[in-house]
Amino acid sequence: MISATYICPVKGLTSLEPPEPARLGQVARVAKNLGLERLLLPVLEESLLKTSRARVSYLEGLIKDLDQVSEAGLTAWLIAPAQRLLGLDWVPPHLVKAVRDPKAGRVFLEGRLRNLWPYNWWNDLSILQKRLKIFRELVAAVLGHPALTGWLIMDRALEWSRPDTEVANLVLKSYMAEIRERDESGSICMGLGWSELLNPEMAQVLTQQVDGVRMSGLESLPQGLNSTTGLAGELLMASYLGALSQWIFGRPIEVEVGWGLSDKAGDPEEISEAGKRLAGQSLAGVIWLSLIGPEPRLHTHPPWGQWPGLERVGLLGQDLEPKEWVEPLLKEIRTTETRHEVNDFIDLSPEEYLVDPQTHLFRLWEHFRESN
Repeated sequence: MISATYICPVKGLTSLEPPEPARLGQVARVAKNLGLERLLLPVLEESLLKTSRARVSYLEGLIKDLDQVSEAGLTAWLIAPAQRLLGLDWVPPHLVKAVRDPKAGRVFLEGRLRNLWPYNWWNDLSILQKRLKIFRELVAAVLGHPALTGWLIMDRALEWSRPDTEVANLVLKSYMAEIRERDESGSICMGLGWSELLNPEMAQVLTQQVDGVRMSGLESLPQGLNSTTGLAGELLMASYLGALSQWIFGRPIEVEVGWGLSDKAGDPEEISEAGKRLAGQSLAGVIWLSLIGPEPRLHTHPPWGQWPGLERVGLLGQDLEPKEWVEPLLKEIRTTETRHEVNDFIDLSPEEYLVDPQTHLFRLWEHFRESN
């Protein structure tokens, strides 16, 4: 499965509005011609905290977007609630502490960037109920649309204040119940960051309940793993971390890639070779960080202004033409057969890995690079 996240190049994210439907329709048709099968549309929780009339308008706009995806012959998943997009956390007021602190992480909240610490909302029943109520309204509005075939839930949520496993399990079940009450067949996947491989026990419990997992976070890898550059290096790293995740969690894994495009993409032949390695790892899919970059006037807006070259990570240019390496790479990914020994670089059991994940994460990376 080859898919991409769609962030509106016209409105961006800071307006808290759904993507402009006409532009989405154009881009979706190009994506279909490239062989993509699915678009992921992020839904920011703060977008659903508006007044009743504005909230209804947002949901109506989202349905128009799904109409465009359907007309283009693609399917859609919603990332709901989406939290970390293009390297920046987008959070509603009830997930942060009220006191600003320059040492805290950068978040986008109520129209601007701030430095705020996460609030431990997991044990706050009133906030959990509020979040589920917001999510329930979203689910009720869009479920049944023919384009909508799945959900990516709790995306990177385990990183926004660390919960106990029991609490996280309860929250995951609650979100899943809201969907399953209305749809018993749609896919439900969970979003994790690569950092979960350094402390995987909680994710091992949670991921057994979902249909699959998206692994993301290549913008910030553990020190010692960031020895690769460009898109080819990123694809190789994603191959390794995806294979390791599939082995550790025992679930279908999709990997998010695209950060390597924030610099020069690199040699097309190296990119194609790395694409072959990725495709040969028997992963469930590849998700591109962004389908199309923003219009020039948005280059300085969050999130693009926070990361050098971030406006370049799209598969398509503003003229809707794919970048020169895109079509050859996608062809390699679609046509490469799975290797017979995808885990031949692993020389221990999952139980042994859990004894010292940090040591084994780095050690197995060297094994992976040496294997064919």
